[in-house]
Amino acid sequence: MLKIDINNKGIFTLIILLKLILFSAFNSILAQDVQLKASVSKNKVGINETFEYSIEVSGKSTSLPTPVLPSFTDFTNLSSTPSTSTSIQFINGKISSTLSYTVFLQPQKTGEFIIAPATLEVEGEVIKSNEIKITVTKQSTKPKAQSQTPQSRQDADISGEDLYLKAEVDKKSAYQNDQIIVTYKLYFRINVRSYDLEKIPANPGFWTEEFKIPSQPTIETEVINGIAYNVATLKKVALFPTQSGDLTVEPMVIAVDAVIRQQRRSRSLFDSFFDDPFGRTVRKSLATKPVTIKVKPIPDQDKPVDFSGAVGKYTLTIQTDKKVLKVNDAATVKLTLVGEGNIKLLKLPDLSLPPDIEVYDPTEKTIINREHDKISGSKIVEYVIFPRYEGEYTLKPITFSYFDPKSGRFKQLNTTPITFQVLPGAAIAGGVISGSSLSKQEVALLGEDIRFIKEKATFYLTDEKIYHNWLYYFSYLVPILGFVFIWNYAKQREKIRSDVHLARKRRAGKIASKHLNDAKKAMKTTQKTDFYRKMSQALQGFVSDRLNIQMTDFNVSTVTSNLAKVGVKPDEIQEYQVCLDESDFRQFAGGDVDLEEMKSFFERAKKILTRLEKYI
Repeated sequence: MLKIDINNKGIFTLIILLKLILFSAFNSILAQDVQLKASVSKNKVGINETFEYSIEVSGKSTSLPTPVLPSFTDFTNLSSTPSTSTSIQFINGKISSTLSYTVFLQPQKTGEFIIAPATLEVEGEVIKSNEIKITVTKQSTKPKAQSQTPQSRQDADISGEDLYLKAEVDKKSAYQNDQIIVTYKLYFRINVRSYDLEKIPANPGFWTEEFKIPSQPTIETEVINGIAYNVATLKKVALFPTQSGDLTVEPMVIAVDAVIRQQRRSRSLFDSFFDDPFGRTVRKSLATKPVTIKVKPIPDQDKPVDFSGAVGKYTLTIQTDKKVLKVNDAATVKLTLVGEGNIKLLKLPDLSLPPDIEVYDPTEKTIINREHDKISGSKIVEYVIFPRYEGEYTLKPITFSYFDPKSGRFKQLNTTPITFQVLPGAAIAGGVISGSSLSKQEVALLGEDIRFIKEKATFYLTDEKIYHNWLYYFSYLVPILGFVFIWNYAKQREKIRSDVHLARKRRAGKIASKHLNDAKKAMKTTQKTDFYRKMSQALQGFVSDRLNIQMTDFNVSTVTSNLAKVGVKPDEIQEYQVCLDESDFRQFAGGDVDLEEMKSFFERAKKILTRLEKYI
């Protein structure tokens, strides 16, 4: 056994070192949590005006340190002691507090002056606030009194310094199909009761994806040119330019109901008694300024042959549920693309399969994540394959190229090859004899090669006239009718082959029925994910095939407008959209399986598909 002998002096030294390390780490974390901001009520004042200077200390503690105010060399401090206020918040079980110090200042001379930062010390580390620039003029910056009535001065009662709307973009120069984040923020220093969107920008030349914004925006504090504003994020979108050149982000217009305090011009001592102590509500229209984005085309130099327009950052993976299987056994191959960008419009490359492996039409699923700073998501394509002969088959690597706007270079993703080991099947498996190419129908005919002589026959008398029987004439008519039927059938078949839309429309009901039957089987075995996936395929596939909507264009606005054009009622359109959204959500949601809920949803979706079949 290994023994370590440490004397008392060594133990004491070790304890002291551990305490110093933990103390330094704690102080560093504490210093990072404390923030210090400085702001003023106005940054342009007259020589005889007063203004407020405030220091705000915030952190994740209820015992915040006291800041040291700067020396107001060019201003007179009219406050003997700073006025203080404290606020404490509990958000998601975490506590935070804010401590504010306010003094009233008056300039001593005209000119431009800098108020130095306030400071505070947290366990040996000095934290500084921002400095503030003040412009002092000879005249007062207050507006002159006007003789207009309050109703005619609604917009003049609120200045642009008190309330304005701004569109912030994360970049003003981007590549085509690159992601541009636009955030619409409301800055206000007065009491805002509510707001209404009057105009949502269409932004031609961009593909738009919206982020999830709470119905009640979170209010934050931001210092602009030394003035503290309350800031609410009203809308956030990701724009993907579809063409190069100078594109414009159109203005967004809102109507704001704000409360202002207004005193009437006093003509007697009692006039102030009738002033509204709570202020009055003024409605003001605000608009953002248009923003010009310079969109650069994707360079042609070093462009890969398989590049299809993907811009962003992606990863590509491929996987299969089995690598060893028997002849005619099914295997699933899943191709997954994950990344940041316009994932909806991307098309994954097709599988390169050997000719002896059959494959069903792939199913495609797109998942969009709108809850972070960038639009991201994944596109999943599933293939079901059937090997018809035993042996070893290798699925070649799949390549996918995209353009990385940060590095300005093309990048190529490659999957790993997959090798399938196909073993001999049963005597007859899935309609094919192992090691043979005979189908079930061909096997059934093997026993009919030898025709036996019939032992019974029907004879007619020689004096009977067969042409007097109506069957005799009908026998002449049958070939003619058969020829007409075959000609019409061939014509319809040729029409279907040349008309992809018609072919999709004719087989839409059959495919939807197959998906519903598969969903019913999954429901009986309480396979929740498979059930809702099949229901989603039935709902989405039926409408897209009947209306000839490509999967890349399948979205809420396209489906709604196309259904409305063929006369579908608005309540039926809404019911279809609700069923589709629920099936998409349920297949990824957790929780226990509710068989009754699955049965109810199955009947509900089947009913709306039956109703839509009358229109499309």
